Amino acid sequence: MITMKSLRRMGATFGMALAAMAATPAHAQASGRCDAQLSESLVDYGRMTRAQLLERQPDPARASLGKRLVTLTAVCAERSAMALSFQGAAADDTGFRFAGNERFTLRIVQAQLDGRPVRLAASHADATGSAPSSFLRPGDRMSPMDGAGLAQGQRLTVQLEIEPFVRAAATRVAAESTWEGAGRFEVLSR
Repeated sequence: MITMKSLRRMGATFGMALAAMAATPAHAQASGRCDAQLSESLVDYGRMTRAQLLERQPDPARASLGKRLVTLTAVCAERSAMALSFQGAAADDTGFRFAGNERFTLRIVQAQLDGRPVRLAASHADATGSAPSSFLRPGDRMSPMDGAGLAQGQRLTVQLEIEPFVRAAATRVAAESTWEGAGRFEVLSR
């Protein structure tokens, strides 16, 4: 005898946009502006069942949908100090809203300014004395830093890791469900 069970699937996607802005006076020349690109504007986690999602999770209270990498590249006409932020609904002080009341994080994997490795630090880190974080959190504006302080350059490349989390209880669905998260990266040049 073969018994068929209905599989309830969940799908997850992220929509991301990119904005490049120059923080210069209105009368400044257009050459001070930056162009930015994102490797993927939509990150699709596909479809999965609850069993598939929970089978490899070390934490029984929450599940990760997995990590995905995106690359952001900003190119400015002139050397400038740049800052990166992500504008999205905050889930808490460390992550952004995903699938209603769930969350996703953005971790900075690596950053380069004009081909040289740099670290990105939140603009408030120096004021608070807190250690630099590899996570891009709600409200953060991250700037390239070198040994001398704020670094300037023309080309900033940042590789970011997206990881969405859901509570185990949220994986119990009665029908196919779509989980979504969204936001916008902003690159500011000064």
